[in-house]
Amino acid sequence: MWLTVMGPVRAWQDDTELELGPAKRQALLALLLVRSGQPTSLSTIIDVLWGQTPPSSAANVVYRHAAAVRRLLETPSGADAGEDGTPATRLARVSGGYRLDASPSTLDLLRFRQLRGAAEDMGGTGALRDSVRLLTRALRLSRGPTASGILPHIAQHPYFMAVDREYLTAVKEAAVIATAVGEPGSVLDILQPAAAQHPLDEILQAQLVRTLAATGRQAEALEAYHAVRTRLAEQLGIAPGPELRSVHQDIMRRDAHKAPRLSPALPTEPARTRPQQPRRSLLRPSQLPPDVQDFAGREAALARLDVLFPVDAPVPDDAGRVRAEPRSTHDTGTEDTPPRPPVAIVGMPGVGKTTLAVHWAHRIAPRFPDGQLYVDLRGLAIDGTRVTPSEAQRAFLVALGVPDREIPADRDARTHLYRSTLAGLRLLIVVDDVAHSDQVRPLLPGTPGALVLVTSRDRLGGLAREGARPLVLADLSPAEAREALVRRLGGRRTGAGSDAGDAVDSVDDVAAACSRLPPASAVAGADVLRPDGHLPCVASEFRARAVTLDEFTESGPHSDIRSVFAWSYRQLAPDSARMFRLLALHPGFGIAATTAASLTGAPLELARELLAELTRAHLLTEEAPDLYVLHDLLAAYARELLRGSDREEQRGLSIRRMLDHYVHTARAAATQLAPQRTEQWPLPRLQPRTTPEPLPDRERAADWLDRSLLPVLIPVAGEAAARGLHAHVCQLGLALEVHLDRRARWDEQLALQKICLLSAEAQGDLWAAAHAHRALGFAQGRLGRPVEARTHLFRALSLFTEADDPRGQGATHRALAFRANAAVRHDRALDHYGQALALYRSAGDTLGESSALNGIGRTLVLKGDHHAALDHCARAVELSRAAGDLNGQAAAQDGLGHAHHHLGEYDRALSHYRRALALYRELSDRCLEADVLVHVGQTQHAQGYDDLAAESWERALSVLDALHHPEAGALRGRLAELRAAVPREASG
Repeated sequence: MWLTVMGPVRAWQDDTELELGPAKRQALLALLLVRSGQPTSLSTIIDVLWGQTPPSSAANVVYRHAAAVRRLLETPSGADAGEDGTPATRLARVSGGYRLDASPSTLDLLRFRQLRGAAEDMGGTGALRDSVRLLTRALRLSRGPTASGILPHIAQHPYFMAVDREYLTAVKEAAVIATAVGEPGSVLDILQPAAAQHPLDEILQAQLVRTLAATGRQAEALEAYHAVRTRLAEQLGIAPGPELRSVHQDIMRRDAHKAPRLSPALPTEPARTRPQQPRRSLLRPSQLPPDVQDFAGREAALARLDVLFPVDAPVPDDAGRVRAEPRSTHDTGTEDTPPRPPVAIVGMPGVGKTTLAVHWAHRIAPRFPDGQLYVDLRGLAIDGTRVTPSEAQRAFLVALGVPDREIPADRDARTHLYRSTLAGLRLLIVVDDVAHSDQVRPLLPGTPGALVLVTSRDRLGGLAREGARPLVLADLSPAEAREALVRRLGGRRTGAGSDAGDAVDSVDDVAAACSRLPPASAVAGADVLRPDGHLPCVASEFRARAVTLDEFTESGPHSDIRSVFAWSYRQLAPDSARMFRLLALHPGFGIAATTAASLTGAPLELARELLAELTRAHLLTEEAPDLYVLHDLLAAYARELLRGSDREEQRGLSIRRMLDHYVHTARAAATQLAPQRTEQWPLPRLQPRTTPEPLPDRERAADWLDRSLLPVLIPVAGEAAARGLHAHVCQLGLALEVHLDRRARWDEQLALQKICLLSAEAQGDLWAAAHAHRALGFAQGRLGRPVEARTHLFRALSLFTEADDPRGQGATHRALAFRANAAVRHDRALDHYGQALALYRSAGDTLGESSALNGIGRTLVLKGDHHAALDHCARAVELSRAAGDLNGQAAAQDGLGHAHHHLGEYDRALSHYRRALALYRELSDRCLEADVLVHVGQTQHAQGYDDLAAESWERALSVLDALHHPEAGALRGRLAELRAAVPREASG
């Protein structure tokens, strides 16, 4: 027998097509087929077939039709029977309903899933061409929309729509992989009808346009793009989204340069091959740093900038129209208007480029109602903290509300998404401290509306072709330098009494010695403002020295800046001077007091006193309580002093104490946040005079990880690896894995775990390599890269098996189950969870057993077996409660809520969700707190309490926004739809 539901519902016995009977019987058969292997209750059948107004005879009608279906499925010849003589396809009566049992040899949907699973397995081994062939075989089983031919209102039920989405996801996957391996034509005959059936699915349409172009059919590709653009405008009133615009730009670039780059990198595309989502609402960022209160001078430079972009001039939109209101992300305009040329403020270090750029940006900010973006690229940083263009693009996209998981890792794909997202927006983008043209070029928008303001020590001649308008910023004029210093010092010290003339001369001398550079002037001003400071003496001291600083030799006359720093440095006490030098060893921008104490080996209170002295001397800036920043110029000077004053072994010991500080504090933080979940690895011995950060509670632990460690995590891990400190590297990888995942910092997770993997392989450490592979696989899965995810996870499984670690094997099976559920392969997920359960039990790991049981319960919910799901989740609650595992209890309570929700037992669901909420709040796990709040809102929405649902989602959104979580954008869209629906329902 052969049954089909991927298209018309049909049945064959050998070569004979069978008569299926009346419409309701066909609909019942279709429902049982799409739920093959899963029990379907009588109430569900009645709901699908009749909706909310079933006749009183509905149950009897179902019984009659079910009996007819059972007779239909009987195999007279026995050719399709199993070994025990039972039909391979049969309808079984189960408690409260029916279950249709079929196999891939008798049902097209199961054959489709079998082939798709085999294709995924092939992809996991790197055999991508074989993967494409299997996928296309699977996709060619379809003959149209799921269960086409049954009554239309029944065909629109979510059970049938879910199969359509499953098919569409596979189409998109096939298109991505086929294009990546250079065989785009192999899927075109599948892609075209799918695109015709879903004319408003932008991702699918983009795949079609890309595939047509990749097969050389440029004209058809452009025609398809303009057709979907017209449909979107006419039917939805919106412009093409980032995916479509990016493909269109690719085609236009191909025409312009005759050098196509239409094949997306394989790892990035699957993240976006998902069912069509509502268009996101972009955020309005406001990232400009504060303006300088005592800004002085620069009148000529400001006038020049105003000429380049008049402050009072209205900003035209893409079509040349002047608009006062913020531009919607859906606005359309002419695509022929060229992008606005960037404005570049260039000049020597310390001349005040950033101060001027930020000041002018605040002046013109009102002209850019869609927001302001700011990034410091740290272009000349030599300590590993330079920001790459790709990292800056990611930060900007996240600031604009693009979910992190939708941001490609491939450099070109990320640039396309960045420019597509900016299209139509009026943004002011300030890119600070650019090293060279190539560093800023990927951040330039491809369409008009946005203005990019760049600062750099380089002339940026490479941006000439983009029409860059450079403003070369010289040092302050004598009058401007005097005004700036006078404002800093105040009139009492610079212009009072009979010595006013001498004071003015001294101010001019100090300004000249500072090379009229703002950072040096700040240091000199601090010296004068000391209790024992005297302006004429400071001026005399500056005049007596003329030592150059290498960074300033290019311009000759500015060499005296070293004497400015040296004068302040010589005023320091020996311990403070040593602190200043050693701060140059820190790999990142912000330095915590405990980190500084560890670098120097000083007690914490003494370190704070030394930091305070450096701050008073303007050699250091306290950005936040106990968090300090060393200016680039001063860091360069400190490094210069360090090389001449401190022996290599002393510097090495300071770095070791710093690494010990980070590793021991990270372990303590991880233990605070998840005491039962932290993998145990021997801590490296704490060096004497190292100061770990005190973490009294979970909130403080999470805050320290976010503010102090994450900004420098990769340089710190890299430093430890470079010094062969394998235990330090492994500790960081284990301690940060869960936190990075909950913060959706998956790019950093990949970078960290790759360092861990390299270190483990260098040391021949199987166990550490297995952990790194597992973490890499899970992160790749989060980023929508199933092939890479499975490759890492299966490698982890192999290594954990070789290391004879059942706990590690169990955790890897759980990760594989998670990926299987994401791919709608629930039976495979259950198999992985079952193996994990057995492994945990063999190891006596109660926590792991609880997690596996909860995973089984959640998977059973996805399969529709909600009563069985309740049993598994309830057992998970008991085990985690007995072990004192609050995390496990919360997860299992959330699982129970899911099961009750799908059974329609909404009050019970809410009761379990509230218990989970209380536990997550006790744990200070704000990410999962938001997750449960979303579930609460879903249940309240199902109850018809949309006002309460909106409140729950608003609370969840406030948490996600505070965490800068990529899921915030999707939730914001759902909340907007819910709010929009309430008035319509009320009025109806």
